[in-house]
Amino acid sequence: MSSQSTLIRLLLLFFLSALLLLTTPRPGHAGAACRDADLLLRNGKIATMDNTGRIVQALAVRDGVILAVGSDDELAVCAHTGTTVIDLKGATVLPGLIDVHTHALDWAKGILRDELDASYPKMKSIADIVEAVRRRAAAASPGDWIVGFGWDDKKLSEQRYVLRRDLDAASPRNPVYLMHISGHLSVANSQALARAGITRATPDPDGGVIERDRDGEPTGILLDNAMGLVARLLPSDPPDLPRRAAKLVSHKALEVGLTTIHDIWDSPEDMRGYQDALQEGLLHVRVQLVPGVRNVEEASALAGTGLHTGFGNDRLKLGAVKLFADGGMGARTIAVYPPPVAGEPDNFGLLIWKSDQLLEAHRILARAGWQIVTHAIGDRAMDQVLDSYQVVLQELHLTNARFRIAHGGISTPAIQKRLRELNVLVDGNPAFAYWIGSWFLKYGPERIRWSYPGKSYFDNGIIAGAGSDVGVTPISPWWGIWAGVVRREMNSGEILAPEERLTVLQVLQLYTRNGAYIGFEEDQKGSLEPGKLADFIVVDRDVLTIPPDDLKDVQVLKTFVGGELVYEQDNTLETQR
Repeated sequence: MSSQSTLIRLLLLFFLSALLLLTTPRPGHAGAACRDADLLLRNGKIATMDNTGRIVQALAVRDGVILAVGSDDELAVCAHTGTTVIDLKGATVLPGLIDVHTHALDWAKGILRDELDASYPKMKSIADIVEAVRRRAAAASPGDWIVGFGWDDKKLSEQRYVLRRDLDAASPRNPVYLMHISGHLSVANSQALARAGITRATPDPDGGVIERDRDGEPTGILLDNAMGLVARLLPSDPPDLPRRAAKLVSHKALEVGLTTIHDIWDSPEDMRGYQDALQEGLLHVRVQLVPGVRNVEEASALAGTGLHTGFGNDRLKLGAVKLFADGGMGARTIAVYPPPVAGEPDNFGLLIWKSDQLLEAHRILARAGWQIVTHAIGDRAMDQVLDSYQVVLQELHLTNARFRIAHGGISTPAIQKRLRELNVLVDGNPAFAYWIGSWFLKYGPERIRWSYPGKSYFDNGIIAGAGSDVGVTPISPWWGIWAGVVRREMNSGEILAPEERLTVLQVLQLYTRNGAYIGFEEDQKGSLEPGKLADFIVVDRDVLTIPPDDLKDVQVLKTFVGGELVYEQDNTLETQR
């Protein structure tokens, strides 16, 4: 064979290879494989939230999974006579949103128990709360509990805690227990304290404080672990309450665009409730269950079950396991380095665990296969947690543990450097800047700059998700999306740490791709790409271009989970078959 013939054959082979490459469908484009779609969305603005930020017109679904994304013309071949086609009429589509830190079932159980709602703006003063307690007591039988949730001293006109002396006259015959919006403190009246046997002689429990007045008498305020002294006496729930609460959680989540939530600190009864709701067809939101551990013995017991992170299916599975390292900003119990809490020279907060016990619990859980998320808000608490994580990661040679810190309230540059070096993830709370930004002020102006940061996480290569911490803030992610962009505090209107404001795309990434990664689900969700679960939402405005202050008002028109329409505000979008 001549050299000329060989050259011609090589050139022919090259052109045939190039032609094959040009005609082979690329990922995300329709081709011969895109057929028999169950559902086709067309004529929209579909923000895929993939790594390139691609925006397309159309999306095809088959068997609950995204089949293809692309232009209307490209995806026309995906449809057949049985395909449901939705004309979006230019509407915006986003991946289903992910909340990595909720207390959704507890919140829903409170609603179903008809607990007294003491939250702002329903209650704007202590007088409002006292009057609401008075009405409840008048309608109750003597001795019945009056239980409520949601009061926030920083939003009350008196700007102080509700105390037992406020409640005693309103409810002299009934025990009263009202939890603060933070979940880290509560107030009990004299009847409730007496039932719990709490007197001036009662010692503070480990990790908790019984607040006392100048004379040493309990004020009614119970901080962190001290809450359990009274909470353990509250009336038991009917057996079906967790199942009914799971149904309510599902509805409330889907109507605001959440298709996945992590429910934190689940009891066995809570997990049973979610499972029962799923089996009965009442649960349509995807849930990661996060049990809690309070001591080394509980860590050993959980490890001994043989279960660990990932057990379950794409609807309901075990997520991380939760521990508490310190308290809450609203309770002034977060563990900080100097300076102390403003006006309290001896208050540097609480460390819930001794460091050696925290390390042992982390070691036991990690060895058993659990992802770990530890609540830490103060910088001193975060250092304690990161010290423990560092030892466990090194001892067990873990390379993809994805340990998490919940909240990470005072995340200084030194803390962020450690987060990045250890590849520790953060359950962030962008809505906090608005709803509880007033609490930041208790810790001095020098700390506001690094309280619940946003942009610096991106700048420093730290992966953070977004959580509502409901009921600390509303379940709607749109409050967090808006607050992450503007960082405006509710009471004063002040912009808190403007350097930490995020772009809309960045804050959406917290609720999509980053949330999926935090839950070990980046191959299944978080972006709209072929092969991923068909979880997406249709919203009533173009969130990528509207003025920032409009973000909190976004309405979800439709929510799809696994390609199934599970929530619909209206049916204005044209559907064809």
